Amino acid sequence: MTDTSTPGQEPHAEPIDAHFEPAPDPLPANAKAAGPGWGGVAVAAIAAVLLGAAGGIFGRDLIVPQTSAALDQQLADLTAQQAEFERRLTEMPEASDELSSLIGEVSNNSRKLNELLASGAGIPAVESLTARIDALERIEPGEGATPAEALRTITALEARLSAMEQAAATAAAAPVAAPEPQAEPEKDRQAEAALALSAIESAARRGTGFEADYRALRAAAPGNQTVRRLAPYVSGVPTTSRLQADFTTMRAAVTAAGKTDAAAEQPQSQLSWLNRVFGDAVTVRPANKRENPVVATLDTASKALAAGDLSASVKALATLEGNAARAAQDWTREANRRITLEAVLEDVRLSLIEPEN
Repeated sequence: MTDTSTPGQEPHAEPIDAHFEPAPDPLPANAKAAGPGWGGVAVAAIAAVLLGAAGGIFGRDLIVPQTSAALDQQLADLTAQQAEFERRLTEMPEASDELSSLIGEVSNNSRKLNELLASGAGIPAVESLTARIDALERIEPGEGATPAEALRTITALEARLSAMEQAAATAAAAPVAAPEPQAEPEKDRQAEAALALSAIESAARRGTGFEADYRALRAAAPGNQTVRRLAPYVSGVPTTSRLQADFTTMRAAVTAAGKTDAAAEQPQSQLSWLNRVFGDAVTVRPANKRENPVVATLDTASKALAAGDLSASVKALATLEGNAARAAQDWTREANRRITLEAVLEDVRLSLIEPEN
């Protein structure tokens, strides 16, 4: 047993029973502690690098997508704002130059307006008023009319004005008499009559109406009774060429009517069917009898019309009788109107040259 009490203390009353084991042998001085080694450190480093790369590649899309779109939008907005600021900065010098020019023009106009208003020049009303004021100021007290004379002048002017107003009112209330017609010069009326007759003759040659020209001729020659003979023909009369064209149709009708008259007068012959079939192209008559008078009359009228002798043609047709005469009646009436119109126009022309008494 051992005594473990420290100096200055009383010793334990009971002894301590302790067992001691032998201590291990100490390590040599040059021995080193065992460890994992440099190879393990290298493997751990490579593994860490691989894990970091994998996290960067595969974890970026899981963490950054939402924030990346927002950042792109913000960057785009900032870029647009920067471009707008640059544009405004570029336009500011031009705008400032235009604004300066406008400000200068407004200032000049304002200055000119103030000068005009101050001087009154350039404004007619102001100039007139200024001239009147200057004239009044130049009048001396002893010059011009006295107030009494001026008052008398004003009173006289007022009286004259009242008289003029009364005369105007009276004239407006009184009925206005129609101006007396003045006789036109004889030469002017003759010229108007000649023009109207020329227009009537032109219309007659065309076969058209001439009512307006007839009224003008009546007005130009009111006392000429021959002019009144034109009244039945103002609606128009067929021309000679139109009558020549209508003669063929009339001839066929007259020929057919003449055959009807002949058939009624004599019995049917064995060759009468030729007349019905061929008409005017073939004429059949007995050898011991004369030619059909209707056909002979039409031939005579046709030759006269071809020669321009309308009167002879009408005179030849006047020998027709019965149904043949009635078939030629319309054509004959129009032909007579043409003949009469030409005769009346000649008489009117002579009456204008030699006025009637």
